[in-house]
Amino acid sequence: MNRIKELRQEKGILQSDLAKLLKMGQATISNWETGRHEPDQEALLEMSKLFDVSIDYILGNTDIKNPLTSEDMNGLTEKQIKILEMMGELPEQDQDDLIQQAEYRIWLKHQKESGQ
Repeated sequence: MNRIKELRQEKGILQSDLAKLLKMGQATISNWETGRHEPDQEALLEMSKLFDVSIDYILGNTDIKNPLTSEDMNGLTEKQIKILEMMGELPEQDQDDLIQQAEYRIWLKHQKESGQ
């Protein structure tokens, strides 16, 4: 199932607004959102730019909105890249929990280093 409706609503636009932006009819957008038809490659590319997500995210093939680019990864270790990729696969609450755990471990490390 695609995420067109979800992305459109997140952006706060109506089907008719998306249809105008993509230069097509509202019925086409409705058909995509209900799964009766699939958008073509050109429409997917335009929506990926509009919603700032990957085509795979729109189509529901991944939960990662924007995969890391080589420019994003410049200077990161393989472990750091793996952590970022895995975080993108987790629900937001799990991401928040992991961030809190990491912050706590860093705090403990600083406490040990300062002799407290």
